[in-house]
Amino acid sequence: MAKFRPKSIVKSGSTRLLSLINLDETTPDPWNPDDIAAMVRHQFMAPLDFDLSAVEETKTEGTAPRQTLTQAATAHIRTFEDLLFHAEPPLELLRLSKEFFKNRTQSQRKDSPEWQVAYLFYLLSILVGRRRDPRISGLTRAELLRATEWALSRVRVDRKTRKLLAQARKRLLAES
Repeated sequence: MAKFRPKSIVKSGSTRLLSLINLDETTPDPWNPDDIAAMVRHQFMAPLDFDLSAVEETKTEGTAPRQTLTQAATAHIRTFEDLLFHAEPPLELLRLSKEFFKNRTQSQRKDSPEWQVAYLFYLLSILVGRRRDPRISGLTRAELLRATEWALSRVRVDRKTRKLLAQARKRLLAES
C-alpha cells in the first residue's frame, strides 16, 4: 500500500514545515513602513461621517454625534485631515474621533499595522484636543509624552503630521 506524501510537504524545508505546525505562534506581518504610511494617508483622507457616525452617544459628552458631524460639515471639516489640522477644531468632534480610534485599537492586535494607525489617530485626536481641554483624556502627561515619542520614532508620517507631533511633544515637555 502506497503512503500518501504530497510533493509540497516532501520538498518543504524544516523551517516552512515548522511554521505550519506552530499555528499559534506569531509570525511577522508582511507589512513594510511604506504600507503603513499609505494607511495613514488613507485615514487622513477618510470622510468623518462614515467612521464617526457609528460612535455611541454614551461615549461622548455633550452634542449627539449626528449633530456634531452636521456642524463639522458646515465648517468644511469633512476628513480627519481637515479636523486634525483645523485652526479651531470642534472639541466634540475631537472627542468622537478619540473614541472611534480608541475602539479601533481595542479591536486590533497590538502593534499590528491597523493598531498602529488607529493608535496614531487616537493620539493625534487627544493631542489636538488638549489645546482646548486638557481633560479630553485621562492619560497622564508622561503617558502622552511616551506615546508621542513612540509615534515620532515608529510611524512614518508626512512632514505636517511630524510637525504637529513635535509641537505637542514640546508642549508636553514644557508642562511641569
